[in-house]
Amino acid sequence: MQIITPQKLKEEMDQETPCCIVDLQEPDKYEHSHIPGAVNVPVEQFDNGYQEYLKDKDMVVVVYGEFDELGKGTKAAETLEADGYQRVGRLEGGVMGWKEAGFPTEGGIES
Repeated sequence: MQIITPQKLKEEMDQETPCCIVDLQEPDKYEHSHIPGAVNVPVEQFDNGYQEYLKDKDMVVVVYGEFDELGKGTKAAETLEADGYQRVGRLEGGVMGWKEAGFPTEGGIES
């Protein structure tokens, strides 16, 4: 698993690198604020929910939570790697790190 900085993810998004960004927050927090283009698969539903969005095991996948202080992103990334996904990263600092870097979010409150 690779640790992805907010700056690196933004560069990849700006270059339109094909990837799936997975938000692990609860639905209400996702609705409040998430990275543009991210899909919501709450961590409690992750083991049975990610397959809907991640059809190609060779695609770049970046997972994140609110802060990732509890290691939710790490656990999700490890699950994906164990299932054969080769290009998995965890966003450093979660959505809060993204906001602190000055990047935009979608949802009820823009940053």
